[in-house]
Amino acid sequence: MNRVLMSLMTGILMLTLTACGFHLRGEANVPESLKTIYIQGLNIRQDSFGLQLKRALTRNGIQVLDTYKEGAAVMTVVENVFDQNVLSVGSDAKVTEYELETRFSFKVSSPSGEPMSDVITVQARRDYQFDRNQLLAMDEQQTVIRDDLNKQMVQNVLRRLSALK
Repeated sequence: MNRVLMSLMTGILMLTLTACGFHLRGEANVPESLKTIYIQGLNIRQDSFGLQLKRALTRNGIQVLDTYKEGAAVMTVVENVFDQNVLSVGSDAKVTEYELETRFSFKVSSPSGEPMSDVITVQARRDYQFDRNQLLAMDEQQTVIRDDLNKQMVQNVLRRLSALK
C-alpha cells in the first residue's frame, strides 16, 4: 500500500513539474559555425572567468582552441571588467555595504572572418553587507559572490551565442 501511494505521489509531482513548464537546462543550441571557436583576449587557462567559460562551452559541444586555427570562429573580448563600488556608508564614515559588478563585452566573427554580431555586453551585479569586524569572512563572502557572478555571466554568454544566426 505504501509503495503504491509513493508511486502515485511521485507521478503527481512529475505531472505538476511538467505542467508548470519546468525542464532541465540542457545544452545551448549554438550555430554550427561556432562549434569550433578561438577566444581572443581572455586567458582561458588561468583566469577564473576564462576557465568557467571554456568548461561551459566544452560541455555544450563546442571545441575551444588554445591557439587560432584556420576555419575557427573567433570570439574577440572587448571588455572584461570587475568593479567593487561603495553602496552605503555608516554614521562613522565607514563602508557598510558594497556592490560587486562584472561586465563582459565581446564580438563574434565567423570562420570566414565575417562579423556575426556587433559588440555584445552582458553584466551582472550583487550587493552585500560589509562588517569590518569579520574581515576574513567578508573576503570569503566576496569570493563566493564573485564566483556566482562568473557562473551567471557564463550562462548569459551561452544564451547570447545561442541567439546568433
